[in-house]
Amino acid sequence: MKAMKKIRSIYIAGLLMSSVVLTSCESLLLNPVPESVSTNTNSFNKAKDLEMAVFGTYQRLQSRVPNDFILMEAPSDNMFAEYFATAPGLDAINTLDVTPLNNQINLFWQNSFNGVFRANQVLSNIEIPTDYTDGFKDRLIGESKFLRAYFYFDLVRIFGGVPKVTEILGITSAAQVPRASENEIYDLVIEDLTDAANKLPQTAVQGRATKGAAIALLAKVQVYRQNWPAAKTLLERLTSNEFAYDLVPEYGSLFEIATEVNNEAIFSMPYIEGTNGHTLSYILLPNGGVKGYSNTGSRVGRPTWDLQKAFEPGDTRFAETIEEYALLWNSTSPNDAFWWPYFNKWRISLSTASSSGLDIPLIRYADMILLHAEVLHKLGENEKALDELNKVRTRAFKSTSKNYTMADFTSSEQIMNKILHERRLELACENNRWFDLVRTGKFVEKLQSVDGEYNPSTGQAVKVVREAKEYMKYFPIPWEQIQLSGQGVLTQNQGY
Repeated sequence: MKAMKKIRSIYIAGLLMSSVVLTSCESLLLNPVPESVSTNTNSFNKAKDLEMAVFGTYQRLQSRVPNDFILMEAPSDNMFAEYFATAPGLDAINTLDVTPLNNQINLFWQNSFNGVFRANQVLSNIEIPTDYTDGFKDRLIGESKFLRAYFYFDLVRIFGGVPKVTEILGITSAAQVPRASENEIYDLVIEDLTDAANKLPQTAVQGRATKGAAIALLAKVQVYRQNWPAAKTLLERLTSNEFAYDLVPEYGSLFEIATEVNNEAIFSMPYIEGTNGHTLSYILLPNGGVKGYSNTGSRVGRPTWDLQKAFEPGDTRFAETIEEYALLWNSTSPNDAFWWPYFNKWRISLSTASSSGLDIPLIRYADMILLHAEVLHKLGENEKALDELNKVRTRAFKSTSKNYTMADFTSSEQIMNKILHERRLELACENNRWFDLVRTGKFVEKLQSVDGEYNPSTGQAVKVVREAKEYMKYFPIPWEQIQLSGQGVLTQNQGY
């Protein structure tokens, strides 16, 4: 493990260096550099220069991920917003009362398109160096296309159709790029991931894309497109002898530094405390911190009672996801703990509260298993679908006693509901729930109101009123981005 951390330290150093190199690239709608810079090839004469630029693309994703829960979890029935000061705009997301002026959607747009720009910068200059070793150029192309696809997959799920940009643009040109259709963006994502899967290596240092990561993300995209046969083929590749992915025996070990590198984490973002740590390990904690872990917390978002009561007795994932009683940092006795449920999935002992070194898994094998169950169900192979579903439940309950059989269901809809329910519990606070509700058409039904904070003294929960409507499946195009574009170039989503 120490050797792995040393390798990752070098990798992180590369990220930090590349972030310095690419700081000047932050700009306007699609974050283009001035044309005089974007046509200057002097910075990309060597293969190592291009690798540093790839690290810069990873760095953009790395810096965005800890805040993704604001748009991907907070509007769902898993989380309610508690404290808004550190995340302006979160209060509106909490109630689905989002306008184009919302700061959070604008930040997400900027950060994601900056990642797209960085990937395009690599791909536009990839032919310049002449000192590539065997396979190295293909690897950099594969990583850049994987990352561009990752950013675009998030963008299309959040906003619908967005500008499709695959080359370096100057400020004037960028301002004239209209929104492409959803299908055009999905086609680009699928094309990029298909090429990435052909070019990426089988294995890599934690945090760098691999062939398996590209196949896994492509499978997820095909599920979203409801291309069930294509998704099945890809998911079956992940379970074949081609790869060594597997569920780890203990669910909680996925979220511990000592075991963060494992066979279940298909693609993770690496962090190192004090060097490039993230805030997620404290941002969801009580503001008085937690004894033995952190002397402070931001209480930005908390688990809903709706999520808490969804766990069955004996489900080991509950204790690894939600801590019901808060024992603050300055407590002198365990008896000081009081009812204040919070997400503890990312909770680790921190010497610097805002700099966690816990890696964040972005694509997990359990996610793929549950998607496989869904695909098999959609193809009418329900017994096989339950076999996949039960793999996850067996680990969760440490036995087969809670496994499902066909006798437990009287309709096909019930099977699908159980698959979604299992995804909710398995992947809670990992930025899947909002998308699962939207892509299955259930978000309007589920998000009229949500049981938020529960009071055990009264037996009542505070209702978080959301009144979801069909058009809210996409967030509005940020007002700032519309203003930065040419007159009438970027159109607004319906309903906003």
